[in-house]
Amino acid sequence: MSVQSFEAFSVATLQEWLDLPEGPPFFEWEAGRLVVIPSPKKIHQKIVGLLFHALYDYVARNDLGVVVMELDVALPNGVGYYPDLAFIAKDRLLHLMGEDNKIHGALDMVVEVVSPFTQSRDRVIKFQNYYEAGVSWYWLIDSETLAIQEFEHSPEGYLCRATISSGTLFEPKLFPNLKINLPMILGVQPER
Repeated sequence: MSVQSFEAFSVATLQEWLDLPEGPPFFEWEAGRLVVIPSPKKIHQKIVGLLFHALYDYVARNDLGVVVMELDVALPNGVGYYPDLAFIAKDRLLHLMGEDNKIHGALDMVVEVVSPFTQSRDRVIKFQNYYEAGVSWYWLIDSETLAIQEFEHSPEGYLCRATISSGTLFEPKLFPNLKINLPMILGVQPER
């Protein structure tokens, strides 16, 4: 497998970002420039993987749509992200999945696992860009404390619908009857 250097990529548009070869390295497209995605830590990948499994099972069992992990998303506001997890409702799936097997449009839900390195991008820049693009639900999961925040799109901005501390049962508004206890899923003790 050959890995091209960062300097080898001359990207001036969102479409050129979508046409990049599969990584590594991985990039997002923001404010007209490539943003290198850092390699995640083990806890980040564990959270993403196990939460994907829980969401995937729930969504499939209830025939709601599809949950995807780390897939390129071209948002309608010209931003290109590579979210940790995303949900697309069944009735929008054909509209949003492109022939290139990438997502084109505003998602029904995005989950970003926040690390100390990604705090400002996830909580400020992506927060604003996902809102402007019309992403309906945005979840932020702190990789250190396992706290979860659930935001819903509204005309006034994202409204915080839930802030769940580690060890507290999370019952997402988007998915009725789904209950998530993140520390239990991960097999760790909640922070006190």
